[in-house]
Amino acid sequence: MTEIIRAQLTRGPNGEKDPNDFARSGNVHLLNDAIAEQAKAAEPAPPRFHLMTPDELASRPAAQYRIKRVLPAEGIAVIYGPPKSGKTFIVLDAAAAITEGREWFGYRTRPCPIVYVGLEGEGGLSQRWQAYRLVKGDTGKDRLKFVTAQLSLLLADDITDLANAIKAARADAGIVVIDTLNAASPGADENSSVDMGRIIAAAKRLQATLGGLVLLVHHAGKELSRGLRGHSSLSGAVDAILEVSRDNNDNREWAVTRAKDGPESEPRPFRLGVVELGTDEDGDPITSCIVEPVEARPQGKKPSRSEARALAAMREVMSQSKRCPPRSCWDAPKPPRTGQIACPLADLRAHVKRTGGLSESDNPDSNERALRRAIKGLQDAAIIEVFDDWAWLTDKADKGGQS
Repeated sequence: MTEIIRAQLTRGPNGEKDPNDFARSGNVHLLNDAIAEQAKAAEPAPPRFHLMTPDELASRPAAQYRIKRVLPAEGIAVIYGPPKSGKTFIVLDAAAAITEGREWFGYRTRPCPIVYVGLEGEGGLSQRWQAYRLVKGDTGKDRLKFVTAQLSLLLADDITDLANAIKAARADAGIVVIDTLNAASPGADENSSVDMGRIIAAAKRLQATLGGLVLLVHHAGKELSRGLRGHSSLSGAVDAILEVSRDNNDNREWAVTRAKDGPESEPRPFRLGVVELGTDEDGDPITSCIVEPVEARPQGKKPSRSEARALAAMREVMSQSKRCPPRSCWDAPKPPRTGQIACPLADLRAHVKRTGGLSESDNPDSNERALRRAIKGLQDAAIIEVFDDWAWLTDKADKGGQS
């Protein structure tokens, strides 16, 4: 402050008036204003970060949901599965349930506007909605909107234009479904950390602009046990992950495999019921499907012959190597226990190959597929966990006749 006042009182080189001259002329208020302005500018800015007390933190509201214990109200989520697993049908069914505010697979929902960006086949999406509306009605249709024009999350103008359209329709602060991540990022290399980082940043920008939840529909990797296709940074960046699966007997189910603010869910079986919509110009029926929940299949079934052999091979590899998994496995949805022995999948493959394989065929590809199915079956039965090309036993591994 002393320096500020001194600066105001310094006479200029041309003999400008000193403070007494200001006082005699009645213009002392000009000097006071200048001093006050300089003093205000010199005051330190308020801290950018607020340090909360434990009581303040505890009093913050709990995370809200759109589907309780399934989808959060805000953030980024991913639903994924292999081709033909029914993931788009599940997303559309869940979206309709949310807009109607009705329970979905027994879970409560909270209604909100939903914008469904369908980038893989406008005709198929239209037929799926027709089937849903024909069987279940469309009481929540005023909250549900569709976008089928092509766009790219990697183009800033596309994100801005989409956000503006959603705001104009008063559909922000709800859910934006992007079906699929691959179609919304043309030219990107999903296996590249750089490109996947750009995709994640774009999804976060869209979410920050609109609020609410961005739900990405994605594909599973070629090896189903490895989860999401592409770089692993995606799984670490989202708030919830839902997996949709289908086995060789056409049994389908979905499950929450990762939730930042809640537990994973038990698998929820469903089937796709065929709905006839009419006939085409040749008189052939036009059909689509709707999601129909089914009763859960009995738990604790014994593993198949191939699964039992794969499990025995895994135990033998672990017994011989006694290796602990790398640090990256602690990022798994259900990480290994401290000090737990695990099995590198490469060692398991080599061991199975040396001991004759799991398939009756001598074809190496057939044996590899048989091992992948066995690993997936053991993982689905919660007997093993698989992450980052390592596998380890769960607490259920010695139950139900697996030992």
